[in-house]
Amino acid sequence: MVNLLLAGTWHVHTRGFVKEALQTGKAKLKAVWDNDEVRGRAVAEEFGVPFERDLAEVLKRQDIGAVMVECATTMHKEVILMAARAKKHIFTDKALALTVEDCLEIQTAIEENGVKFMISLESQTIGAYQYAKKLVDGGMLGKVTSVYFRRAHQAAIDKNMLPPYWFDSSETGGGVTLDLGCHGLYLLPYFCGEPVKVTCLMNELYGTGSDEISTTVIEFAGGAIGTAHTSFASYRLDNMLEIIGTEGILVISGHNESGMRVLLQSKSLPGHEDLSPVDTASLLKDAQLPSAQFIDFVINEKKAPDYDMDKAIMLTRLIECAYESAEKQKTVLY
Repeated sequence: MVNLLLAGTWHVHTRGFVKEALQTGKAKLKAVWDNDEVRGRAVAEEFGVPFERDLAEVLKRQDIGAVMVECATTMHKEVILMAARAKKHIFTDKALALTVEDCLEIQTAIEENGVKFMISLESQTIGAYQYAKKLVDGGMLGKVTSVYFRRAHQAAIDKNMLPPYWFDSSETGGGVTLDLGCHGLYLLPYFCGEPVKVTCLMNELYGTGSDEISTTVIEFAGGAIGTAHTSFASYRLDNMLEIIGTEGILVISGHNESGMRVLLQSKSLPGHEDLSPVDTASLLKDAQLPSAQFIDFVINEKKAPDYDMDKAIMLTRLIECAYESAEKQKTVLY
């Protein structure tokens, strides 16, 4: 059994990620800490556990073995370093930190203290995207030449969709590119490999104080070009993935398992010589969220699933490159 401390209740995914971890039947939530006592107490009461005001003190508890970090992104470095030095295993929401320099300091602390680490790259658990990865790795689309991913919703337009602090850069560290845009920035390398160059355009349209729409174009070592578009200024939540290869095309739209729409063209798959629908029953099922996989990782002596420190650092570097590119209006070397 893994005894957890929830370090922060800031992130909008907090409750869902905690519930997924607890539903494994292998974890117990022992306490909640938050720098906002009102917010933290509300979540602690919901889960029926104590609220702790002092993070340093609760990290001393020997009955707590792991920490779920769901505090403001700008607090990640401080909180994760404290957890690592207290020799607690660490699950964190994305992004790990705002700079690669901070990520490397975190990595050193984790390695020196011998604790396990996982970051939530939850879009990789989506069954339709795992199906896409299987086709890519199996050569069913030939050589991948381009990938487009869009993730968008209406948070800049619908002021009630997210809590007001979601647009406070002192807590977020950035706008939509850092937040919702993370999904595209880690999915493109998932399909295309090692990034080489990054170019980004971003705009603010509705006065939230930071970027609300952006398009990031990434050149990869193998020659593929990936495009990640993200927006807080959309009609409603939706995702789109398009992969183009020398022997096929795959298009996936939708944001949940029941609503996925998949079109496939492949030279190698009979019945899909032309772009045509894929029976969703044949798709892979969604995997457990990383917060649930983290529990098994802590219990078992095995390598981390595909949500490790290398992926975390890559994501932060791509975020850095995107903001530098937009600010300086130039292409940035990865």
